[in-house]
Amino acid sequence: MEQATPPFKYCPMCAATLVEKYVHDAHRLTCPECGYILFLAPKLVAVVAVVHQGNVLLGRRNIDPGLGEWSFVSGYIDRGEKVEEAAIREVKEETNLAVQLERLIGIFSGRGNPYVILAFQASVVNGDISAIAAQPDEVSELAFFALDKLPALAFPTDTAILQALQRQTGHS
Repeated sequence: MEQATPPFKYCPMCAATLVEKYVHDAHRLTCPECGYILFLAPKLVAVVAVVHQGNVLLGRRNIDPGLGEWSFVSGYIDRGEKVEEAAIREVKEETNLAVQLERLIGIFSGRGNPYVILAFQASVVNGDISAIAAQPDEVSELAFFALDKLPALAFPTDTAILQALQRQTGHS
């Protein structure tokens, strides 16, 4: 999930062309006209490992990055949205399942990676998976897998989340 150089070319304050300059111990896009400094914040992502009867729910991605590969249910946390609500919303949007969060698996980030991932373990409300349905704009297929028999995962962070989940649930 690496991100290339940001596509910003113009100052949002005065519309002058931004230039790269070393400011505050890093290279940043700055405005030579008004002095504006563009500080890029990381994008927050909620990832949810839905566990049901000892198996974990994965979705086959129907979008890039990772098109055709398996991954946990995930999505961006909107500005002003409560993190836990974003996690529950993403599961509902992608799988049509109602879940309750059980615990925070961990927070994952990396140098040079523009994403900060908050991973949660969740269970299906009342254990009812009859409503499960893949949302085809993002996920082409959904399946539950045993924690020790998972397909190859789309992202390195998925593997780190899986390892943390296995440690927490005693399935190493």
